[in-house]
Amino acid sequence: MEKWRLLEIEYPSRAGLNLAIDEALLRQTAKNKGSPIVRFWRNRNAAVIGYSQCVEAEVNLELCRVRRIQIVRRITGGGAVYHDLGNLNYSIVIGSNHPLMSRLDIQESYKVFLFGIVECLKKFGVNPSIDPSNSLLVQDRKISGSAQARKRGIILHHGTILVNSNLNLLSEVLKPQKKPSRQIGVPSKRGPVTNLSDEVTGKISMQAVKESLRRSFEEVFSVKTVRSTLTSEERKVSQILYDEKYSRKEWNFWR
Repeated sequence: MEKWRLLEIEYPSRAGLNLAIDEALLRQTAKNKGSPIVRFWRNRNAAVIGYSQCVEAEVNLELCRVRRIQIVRRITGGGAVYHDLGNLNYSIVIGSNHPLMSRLDIQESYKVFLFGIVECLKKFGVNPSIDPSNSLLVQDRKISGSAQARKRGIILHHGTILVNSNLNLLSEVLKPQKKPSRQIGVPSKRGPVTNLSDEVTGKISMQAVKESLRRSFEEVFSVKTVRSTLTSEERKVSQILYDEKYSRKEWNFWR
């Protein structure tokens, strides 16, 4: 059975470093032809915008300043999201020529990754649907979203599951969707959201969701995940990317 690396590496107070790690894993996997990677991580109070988005159009900048909410830009597309410790973020790094991916177009590859999330949620008695934008919905309320980047023959697919996030703050941090206009950047598609904790009976822990997601990926992809850590080179590249890119206004606020 194929083995994939499992990383539980997170820096909740440094959202930019979390994103730098994702890009470093993509780069190093391309360089070293490494095995696929699954990573679980969280941010503490961060607004994360898509690559082509306008910060001012998507995020309440004054609220973020007052509440000390980090604002960071990712290399993947899609809309703006709010992260806190009630969000479980996952990343998958895999070659585009991997047998799971090689015959698929981009839309089909999304479906393969999302099947793993669907199976995870089903283990808690929740049966989500996949909408045309590749969000997972529970009775028309978004519970999970994801995005991709493809570089150097490698796919970075990452997303989030709302477990017990502060949805009130989420709605304040992210600006409401406006009517189509000549807005700079790609606008987000806003809609109602829900937490996994609001859809199940009884308490639910983040660790239980992590374990369910790990098992679901193993089942759906027919692989074995093996706990791992960042290599020294991955750490080095992550830090360089953070210092030179993800910690800088020139990147995070370039539009």
